[in-house]
Amino acid sequence: MNQIANNIKQRLSLREPLCEALDTVVRITDCLSLEKQKNDAGLDAFLKEELFKVKEIYPTCTNFERDFPSFAFSIATGIGKTRLMAACIIYLYLKKGIRHFFVLAPNLTLYEKLIRDFSDTSYSKYAF
Repeated sequence: MNQIANNIKQRLSLREPLCEALDTVVRITDCLSLEKQKNDAGLDAFLKEELFKVKEIYPTCTNFERDFPSFAFSIATGIGKTRLMAACIIYLYLKKGIRHFFVLAPNLTLYEKLIRDFSDTSYSKYAF
């Protein structure tokens, strides 16, 4: 598989379900263009083309549910969703050069925890 993804898996000590999820991110992002659309003209055609690429790999994918390619993971509590998020961010930064990420948290407590996980290098659960 991808050397960058393998390094991330080892460095973050990802559990098997998280390794599989990161592999999914690698396969999907390798087939998508990841280009931002400059205007709404042709957006539908672009989304259809991108969805077709994903369906070739994952036939069960029916749509992105948004005006941009999107996907989500269903992962059990306590398995390491924050670690997976960090792994995805690291991969997209290192392999695809993406530098800006939008992270949505359902409440202030989780938001503050994410900030600490992603920014406090002295914290025992520092994600990077």
